[in-house]
Amino acid sequence: MRPRREHENANCSRRQFGLAIASLAIGLPGCKVGPDFARPFPPQLDGSFHQSSIENNGVENLPFDPQSSRWWTYFDDPILQMLISDSSQQNLTIREAYFRIAESRALLGVSKSQYFPQVNAPTDSSFRRNSQNNNQVLSQNNQSAFWNFSNGFESNWEIDLWGRIARGVEAANAELLAQYESLNDIRVTLLADVATTYIQIRVLQQRLTIAKQNLELQQQTLDIVQARQEAGIVGQLDQSEAESNVAVTTASIPPLLQEMQVALYRLSVLLGQTPGGDFVLEEGFGQLPMAIVEMVQPGMPAELLTRRPDIRKAYFDVMAANARIGVAVADRLPQLTIRGNISVEARDVSVLYTANSLAHSVGPSFRWNILNFGRLKRNIEAREASHLQSVVRYEAAILRGVQEVESALVEYVRQRERTIELEKVVTATNRSVEISLARYEQNLITFDRVLDAQRSLATAQGNLATARGDILFALIKTYRTLGGGWGDKSP
Repeated sequence: MRPRREHENANCSRRQFGLAIASLAIGLPGCKVGPDFARPFPPQLDGSFHQSSIENNGVENLPFDPQSSRWWTYFDDPILQMLISDSSQQNLTIREAYFRIAESRALLGVSKSQYFPQVNAPTDSSFRRNSQNNNQVLSQNNQSAFWNFSNGFESNWEIDLWGRIARGVEAANAELLAQYESLNDIRVTLLADVATTYIQIRVLQQRLTIAKQNLELQQQTLDIVQARQEAGIVGQLDQSEAESNVAVTTASIPPLLQEMQVALYRLSVLLGQTPGGDFVLEEGFGQLPMAIVEMVQPGMPAELLTRRPDIRKAYFDVMAANARIGVAVADRLPQLTIRGNISVEARDVSVLYTANSLAHSVGPSFRWNILNFGRLKRNIEAREASHLQSVVRYEAAILRGVQEVESALVEYVRQRERTIELEKVVTATNRSVEISLARYEQNLITFDRVLDAQRSLATAQGNLATARGDILFALIKTYRTLGGGWGDKSP
């Protein structure tokens, strides 16, 4: 639903006009033309998130405070907490956002300064020659050419009869609030990126550990095959297949190391450090923080309106765009400015600062843009269209937020279900490897069965490590989409 439009009927009443004239004496704004801000109507939201009510998923509920902004502490990982703390202080994107806030705060001050008289102190000196043929009074002593010197103060004070300045202050204040929410949004994304990259590194470390363990197992199997081949029990084919199996696993390690190094570089940049520097994470330190893998209680969709910074920013953008309409409407109305100056003027600099050189003037200045060929009217229409665009962006931000939360929740639930099944696969495959190797040594099965079992084990273990990481990725995404991480100034 469109917000109400009031500026057509927002002209000042006679009483308000009288107050506006009375404000001349004290310099306060009179009335404010243009529409007063009306909260845009958000899309209809359901009472709860659909995926939060999925049952029989094999997990218990974890109490989750929707107002908590320190979700990373649930992971109970001191290294992750240290990384998040460092990134909040050192990340360059965060620092840039702080400077944008400083810029908006300064611009708000510029808008507020228009309430007060603007005073200048000009100093001029000029040489003038009057025209002999122009019908004008010649200068003293019939001198048609002379120097003129002046020095003093001049002041302009716009009386905000129609709230043009007040609406501009409203817009600048809303834009400042929007910049704060931009910072919060950047921080939410940053903390999620840091946590995601850290978990990715831990997953890669686990996959490296798994690859090395399987390489050790396959090397032991190769030793057994070589001994049996030397004893003439098996042929050369078994040894070649065992050597091939070892080589394949060995070849899988360099890509994992490469991917880990790239992730470390990415983490360095998130921390505001130079990639390739001294930053390292000890390989094999700790395990994936799987204790947090419980079902979250995300609260109600309507809470996104107050928690997600991108939605809050869109709201303040609507407020700023609404105020800009008032500025455009006021531009069509008369402007009243009090002008005054006091100065010393003389043709001889030696007598410039004497009593006879003193000059002053004061009086109102009236300006009304009457004939502008529709420029000001079209400007109002443009501001109205910009406001409607901001309302649509606000509505879209809400729908996008709900969609992201729903998607993150369903991803979390399904990945958890997949991980439970992969754990069963790893357990069964481990048993298959042990049984097949023992039967091979007893000449009950061919070596192909051993190879299949070991390859299946390596694949299953790698898939399980990846799936566990995917659960954590989905959990981090859930916290991010719920707007977590922006409420505290520091971790």
